Amino acid sequence: MADQNELNGNLRSYATPQAVEECSIYRLHPEEKYLFGKYYKEGDRILDFACGMGRTTLILHEMGLCVKGVDASENLINTAKRRFPYLNLSVGRFERIEESDSAYSHVLITGNSLDLAFSESQRETALHECFRVLKAEGTFIFSSHNLKALLPWSPRYWREAPLWKLRNMLKGLRASARVSEAGLRGIFSSPEFVVQQTQRVGFKFLEMIGPKMSSNIRSNRFFSTSIYYAFRKTAS
Repeated sequence: MADQNELNGNLRSYATPQAVEECSIYRLHPEEKYLFGKYYKEGDRILDFACGMGRTTLILHEMGLCVKGVDASENLINTAKRRFPYLNLSVGRFERIEESDSAYSHVLITGNSLDLAFSESQRETALHECFRVLKAEGTFIFSSHNLKALLPWSPRYWREAPLWKLRNMLKGLRASARVSEAGLRGIFSSPEFVVQQTQRVGFKFLEMIGPKMSSNIRSNRFFSTSIYYAFRKTAS
C-alpha cells in the first residue's frame, strides 16, 4: 500500500499545469546527444519510457528511428498526443511492459525515472522487463540519481539545495536509499550499486556519462548528482 501511495503522489505531481509547462522543452541533453549518436542508427526500434510529453520521443522520431513513447502519467501522454498525433504514445509502466519478448533494438528511460520504481523488488522487476523486451545486442540506456552526491565532498554541494542535502546527508553512506526530492519520492543509489544490480539481470556494462560529459568513473562517483548509464543485452 505504501508503494502505491508513493506512486499516486508522484503521478499527482505530473497532473498540474506547472508539470506540463516544465515538460514542454523539446531538446536533448548533451549526454543524450552523445549516447544516441553512438548507439542508435536509423530504422532501429526504440522503447522510450518515462517519455513525459514526448521530449525524446519526438527527437528520436525526427532522427529516423521507429520509436514508441510510454509514460505512467495520463495527463502528460494525453497532452503529447494532442500536440503530436503522429507519434506512437501510450500510458504504461516499466515494471509491467506490455510488449512481446525481444521486440526492440533499444530501451531508454530518461529523467532518472527508473528511480521511481519504489521498492527494490519493483526496480529489479523493471530491469528484468527491460531485458525481456530487448533484442540480443540491444542497448539499455537510463539516467539515475547518484546517492553519493548527498555527501558534502563536492564543491557544488553548498551551492545546490544545501538544506535538502543536509537533511538527507547520512543516506549518502548507504548503497541505496529512498529519498524525497521536489515533491517526488524514489530510490537513489551509488554508481557501484546501479552497475552491479543491472549486471545481475544479465546486462553488460558499457559506460557511464556524468555532467559535462565526464566518463571518469571515480569523478562521477564523487561529484555527479545524476549519471547516464549504457548497458547491452549480450547474446546468450
